[in-house]
Amino acid sequence: MISAALLLFIIVLLVSYIVFWSSKHLIYKLNKRVLARNLAVLKNGKYIADFYNLSEEEIRENIILPFFMVLGYNTYDRREFPVFQKRAPFLPDYITKKWDSSRLCKRSLYIKYDNFSEESVDLKNKKYNDDRIQGVNIDEIMNKLYFWGEYYVLTNGYLYLFFDKHYKMGSNKFKFCFNLKNFSKSDIEKLAYFTKQYMFLDISDVYRA
Repeated sequence: MISAALLLFIIVLLVSYIVFWSSKHLIYKLNKRVLARNLAVLKNGKYIADFYNLSEEEIRENIILPFFMVLGYNTYDRREFPVFQKRAPFLPDYITKKWDSSRLCKRSLYIKYDNFSEESVDLKNKKYNDDRIQGVNIDEIMNKLYFWGEYYVLTNGYLYLFFDKHYKMGSNKFKFCFNLKNFSKSDIEKLAYFTKQYMFLDISDVYRA
């Protein structure tokens, strides 16, 4: 009897994981297609063309927030996309959060704007070489006292550097850089892993379904 129950449990678990990863793969494939079209609209828009004449507020409102909307996040929902501007410099400006039944289930992305230059980004070695970010450095903003997400995104408006939660202190190494001014099909394929639908789907969602 116990063996039969255990076998049934293993089968249910295995089927759940198959459904989960199949769903993740399908979401990923669909997001790749949608991202290509929507990112092209953002890239070819008037704000990117006039980027160097924009104020910080215009960059935030007309490029950064629309970029995360393209990734599927509802930037108007302060529970899903809370805004924390003008706080201590070691804290993020935005966080993407997953809620379920009024319970916080996940913090996926921590996002911070800083006016850094392309020269600060070493694409070959995937390193960020600017020592200061509004008075702090990358090690300080990724300190586990303040960072509980999956990825930290540092952006100047058109460059988006993704540092993952396994970041090694002192390395200054990011996982992925997306350049909104100049991106390839391969870049879109990598960016699709950071969409809301992909990042927010958990195995527990399969059991509820």
